This record gives sequence, C-alpha cells and structure tokens, in this order.
Amino acid sequence: MSLYYNKRITLIPKLLHLTVSSHGWSWTFGGRRAQVTGDSHGHRSALVRLPGGFTWRRHSRRH
Repeated sequence: MSLYYNKRITLIPKLLHLTVSSHGWSWTFGGRRAQVTGDSHGHRSALVRLPGGFTWRRHSRRH
C-alpha cells in the first residue's frame, strides 16, 4: 500500500498556486484559459484552452 501527500497552497487567488506533495513541489501560474506550470524536477509546461474544446499543450525540460 502506498501513501501519498498533496497540499495546494493559493499564493495569489485565481493566479498563482504552489502544490507540495510527497514527490516534490510544483507551481502553477495563470487562469482557466492559459497557464504555465513548473516543478522541482525541471519540467515546465504551457497550456492554452481554445474555444470548441481544443487544447494546446507544450512540454519542456530545463537542461
């Protein structure tokens, strides 16, 4: 059995969140239509939600 911990902390309402979990931390900046996310492992992603149910997502890794 695995036990996981996850806590989301709102730094700026509807704009900036910090998530702390048993595997590290991550931050999310943005709103419902567009956001950028980064984590403690160097991964980053950008997400844009378009009208009609389409989503554009881009992943990258810091070197």
